[in-house]
Amino acid sequence: MYGYYKPPFSIEQEGISISVENNGEHWIYRRALGTDKVEKIILADGKRLIINPVEPLNTPKEITPYLLIEFEKTLLLAGGAKRRIFLTFPIEIGVFISDRGDRNIQLLDVMTLARQKFTLYGEVSNGILCKHWKSKVYSISPSPDSLQEGVMELTLRNTSSDWASISMAVFSAYGMKLYYGSDGDAFMRARMDILNRNTAETSFELQHISGELKSSPLRDFKARKEAFGVYSLQKLGFVPPKFYMGWGY
Repeated sequence: MYGYYKPPFSIEQEGISISVENNGEHWIYRRALGTDKVEKIILADGKRLIINPVEPLNTPKEITPYLLIEFEKTLLLAGGAKRRIFLTFPIEIGVFISDRGDRNIQLLDVMTLARQKFTLYGEVSNGILCKHWKSKVYSISPSPDSLQEGVMELTLRNTSSDWASISMAVFSAYGMKLYYGSDGDAFMRARMDILNRNTAETSFELQHISGELKSSPLRDFKARKEAFGVYSLQKLGFVPPKFYMGWGY
C-alpha cells in the first residue's frame, strides 16, 4: 500500500479502501475503514498522493505527542553496558498530497488498524499522557503485520554504575523518523540512555538510508525511502527531540 500514486487510482488492503477519481470538474478522495469513511474534494490537477507510515500519535486525534512502549518482560542491564534490542510500535498510515517535486506537502488523511490505548506516565498531579503500546522484546528484527506494526531498533546504554531494571520507554513524536521498504515494512531507530536509578533519556537516530543503516542488523530490511511525517510538517518552533524520563523506566 505504501508508495506514490498518480490519480485516478483505487487500492484496497486489509479492509482499507482508498481511491481518487475525477468527476469532470475536480478530483474526489475517498477512504473507508470499517464504518469510518472520509471524502474530500481536491481542486487541483497534476498532483500525486503519497501513502506512508507516520508517527503513531495522530488517531483518534492529536491527543498527545508521546508514545510509551511497555516491555512484555522487564530487562536487566548492567552498569556501563550497552545492548541493542528490537521492539514493535503501532502503525498509523498517512495520506499526503504533493506536486511532482514533493514540495508543498499537505496532509490529507490519517488512519490506523492498530488498537488505541492511552496511559499516564508519572504522577497523577503532573504526569504526561501517552499513547500506550505493549511489545515483546526481540534479539533480532521481527516480521509483524506491516499495516499494523513497525519495528524499532533500540540501543540501550547504561551510563550509571548500577544495574538498571527497564520495563518501558517513552518517546516524543518530535524527532521521530520512519522508513519504509518496497515490501511495505516500516521501522525506526532510537536510543535510550540510562542516567541513574530513576531517570533516562530517549532520542531517535536520524541518518540516511545509504549510510549507517546498511551496516545495521536491519540491512536485510528492504528500506529505501524516508517517510513523510505529520509532526515534521508542523511549524511549532523549537521542540526538544529528546524525552527526559524523570519518573522511572
